[in-house]
Amino acid sequence: MKKYVLHSESVINNIQTYRDYFGDYLHAKISNYDNIINELKECPIFTRDIYQKPIYDIIVSEKNDEDTLIINGYSIDYLIFKDKFLLKNNPYLILDSAIFLSKILNIKNIDIILRSYYLEEKNILIKALVETEDIYYIDREISINVYDENSYYDNYKEKIIIPYLENKKYIFDLETITQFGYFAHIGKNNFEKYGKGEFKGSVLLSISGDINIPNLYEFELSTSFSDIIRIAGNIPKDCDIKCVFTNGFLNPPIDMESLSNISLDYNDFENLNLKLGNGGICFIRENRCVIRVVLKIVLFAKSIACGKCMPCGFGFNLCEYYLNKIILGKSDYSDFNDLKNILNMIIKCASCFYIRALVNCILQTIEKFNYEFIYAVEKKITLYSFIK
Repeated sequence: MKKYVLHSESVINNIQTYRDYFGDYLHAKISNYDNIINELKECPIFTRDIYQKPIYDIIVSEKNDEDTLIINGYSIDYLIFKDKFLLKNNPYLILDSAIFLSKILNIKNIDIILRSYYLEEKNILIKALVETEDIYYIDREISINVYDENSYYDNYKEKIIIPYLENKKYIFDLETITQFGYFAHIGKNNFEKYGKGEFKGSVLLSISGDINIPNLYEFELSTSFSDIIRIAGNIPKDCDIKCVFTNGFLNPPIDMESLSNISLDYNDFENLNLKLGNGGICFIRENRCVIRVVLKIVLFAKSIACGKCMPCGFGFNLCEYYLNKIILGKSDYSDFNDLKNILNMIIKCASCFYIRALVNCILQTIEKFNYEFIYAVEKKITLYSFIK
């Protein structure tokens, strides 16, 4: 992790270190919730999920019947890997921020959900929770539970699937909750020092693919992407970049020139009809076969789809079938047209927004690099026959 703005340079591995770094817990330090809410309105912090809503709007919107605040450490971590970092480096800030937000929302139950293979991170979080409870920093009226997908199902008889999470109102990813905690601890005036544009704070970017130093980085909002690319080691000298995927394959691909001309800014992304979202940035070099890239995205979508609705349950299997036919040189134009028809069917009929965004990315990738697909169909071989 490359530290630039808000995150601690070292692991905060016990509660005393946390207190030395941040002072008292938020719910002990801040008694006037209205001030924090008003400051959030003036200095908005957006959720880092697919919806990208201001936390202020969620807090002040009409209350519904949900009695649980969900902290989502179960995010799709393909190319991202933020959750593991945040859980390992500062579980106390996650707990502190979640407790404080639950008090603002007047919610008495907090569920933190993690991936089943986050064994080390789960133990770190539980240790921090025990420490916090032992020294009575948590109001005894608030219940905090840590689940993986199996224990969550045992308790609620509900599977952690995309449609289920999308229908929850009070759900926050780990980066959103920690960013909110920083804001509440240091105050609006100090928080506004980070970021030179309209939006303040920092963003974790998971930079991967064909770049010299792939890593998890933190940048102030409004940092130019030309600077971000430079800090990440620049593009390898022996290659050109075919396209860049942002928001972890939830945005359509853009060209290198477009990315280099914008900043890490919500408005800049919106002007290109993109979402900043989870901050996954993947660079694809010119001699990579885009058909194989699309196949990887389809396989990823297939792996996370709940399978409850027909469009995903059958659609991604058919997409995989047709893409493999194209790659193996055994396809014709009817296969290519069927592939696009299936993807359009999924977009129109799938039940969850996340899947529809992924499929939109696939469709726009096919449109942008239509010539590669046509070449493969006509020549019975892909334009770039290998992928590293």
